[in-house]
Amino acid sequence: MESAARPGATTQPSTRDEAAAAARTKILDFCAAELAACGVDSAAASDDLDLRASGAIDSLGFVELVVMLEEEFGVELELEDVDPEKLTVVGPLSAHVGAQVATSTGRQNEV
Repeated sequence: MESAARPGATTQPSTRDEAAAAARTKILDFCAAELAACGVDSAAASDDLDLRASGAIDSLGFVELVVMLEEEFGVELELEDVDPEKLTVVGPLSAHVGAQVATSTGRQNEV
């Protein structure tokens, strides 16, 4: 199934890199309180931060995160192509969301 932009999306970055950066910001904002409770500053979080392993999200939290990202960017995220071990890691998840957002807006080749 190909990702398609949904009406009502609140964020439409113009390139894949901008979409990935916007996704990263949304992901870390979403988990900020939980990360702080685990002693992690979301503003200084690295791309290799595993949100599940750090205790910031559990399986339900991940579902809520995906729903928020889909609503925010107006796309239906397909996560089958992401390595399950990397699914809750900030960098790979952000990059995947960015690629799908760019594809849905027809800007996948722009950097």
